[in-house]
Amino acid sequence: MLDVCLLGTGGTLPLPGRHLSATLVRLGGSLVLLDCGEGTQVALRARGWGMRHLNAVLITHVHADHILGLPGLLLTLAFTGKGRDEPLTVYGPEPLEAVLKGLLVVAPRLPYPLHVVTLSGGESLPLAGIDGLRLACDVADHDDVPCLAYALELPRAPKFDVDRARELGLPVPLWGRLQRGEAVTFDGRTVLPDEVRGPERRGLRLVLATDTRPSARLVEFVSAGGTGADLLIAEGMYGDEDMKPARWESPHMTFAEAAQLARDGGARRLWLTHYGPSLSDPDAYLHRATSVFPATQLGHDGMTETLSFEQ
Repeated sequence: MLDVCLLGTGGTLPLPGRHLSATLVRLGGSLVLLDCGEGTQVALRARGWGMRHLNAVLITHVHADHILGLPGLLLTLAFTGKGRDEPLTVYGPEPLEAVLKGLLVVAPRLPYPLHVVTLSGGESLPLAGIDGLRLACDVADHDDVPCLAYALELPRAPKFDVDRARELGLPVPLWGRLQRGEAVTFDGRTVLPDEVRGPERRGLRLVLATDTRPSARLVEFVSAGGTGADLLIAEGMYGDEDMKPARWESPHMTFAEAAQLARDGGARRLWLTHYGPSLSDPDAYLHRATSVFPATQLGHDGMTETLSFEQ
């Protein structure tokens, strides 16, 4: 299971009742933070999931409303008891390392290791410090800085055939290794996992796409070859086209464009987030999205849900 919470749903500027961009994901006792706008640590504390076991932070891009909460968060983590054997890894695109170095002038000494992993888009790798959870990313189309869309993927092991294991006389202590995909040797023979496991089963997939223009590449990333996303969290900077600035082409999506991304990418549900400061009443524009993709919900600060494997 993955617990998901929108800590902040605002874009550009923090507003009363609307923190800046941040999404918190929990797997077991471990936490992952996606983006860290100014004041994120306040929203994180309010959620009550703890802070010490924050293992990874995923930054979509280095614009201020997505990263300026990091110095305060890192300092606060230092007072939770997080120590030398509890590293924190920050992932993101260039120039993440240079920006983080500048931000850390105000937090030069931390009692825990801080690692930086620079991504360029297209990577798929295990998420540091969180067993079983994988990170995938791809390029988003945003303005003058590199920007990434992220997917968090929790694989699901094939169903274990208890009856078959008993027929083979396998001791129960060996079952766990077979469930994990390891071969075992028992009574002079090697038993392969496929002998006691059923077909592959679909896992869980959460996708975050914010600060981007729609693109065919982004649709393919959400789709993941037809896997889709159990939940797509996508920006809705503007309720409709009329809210976009007339003087330049905005590198952001409207409600309808986010809904098209969810529909074309085969997502099961869509949460809208990253509202522009002028979007004081997102509910007035919800129909722009639901007319395209009915399984759309308006995100709000504190919105929380648990994603579970399909039965």
